[in-house]
Order: sequence, then C-alpha cells, then structure tokens
Amino acid sequence: MLRALEAVVPVLRVEDEELKYEAVAVISIPEDVKRVLRQSRLDENIVIGLLTLERAGMVPDTVTGSLRKVEMLML
Repeated sequence: MLRALEAVVPVLRVEDEELKYEAVAVISIPEDVKRVLRQSRLDENIVIGLLTLERAGMVPDTVTGSLRKVEMLML
C-alpha cells in the first residue's frame, strides 16, 4: 500500500499544454517501481495519470510510445 499527500499545483505543463490548479499526489516511489520505470525509459520521479492527460486533451499512443493531441468535447 502506498500512502500519499495531496497537493494542488498552480500550473502543470504537459508537453505544450498548461493545466491550471491541478491536483497531484506526492508519494515516495518504491525502488522496485523506479527500476521498472527506468527499464521502460520512463521518468522515475513523475507519473502522470490518464485523467490528467485527458484534461490536457491528449491520449497515449501505444504504437509510437508518445502522446497524441485529440479533439475533445466538454459537456
């Protein structure tokens, strides 16, 4: 089980998108998880969730391993 502190950052930049007042979880990532992230050539200090990516209008493209900008409809 991981325990986290919650914080709100005034600005979170994902690629070239700027999100205002984004909630984040601050945790100590276990070393075995960091190792897996490093082996996958991912940042071992920051993990961005799918909901945050959706708010930035992006989706992960599993074919290219990058983020893809998408049109979004907010209701």
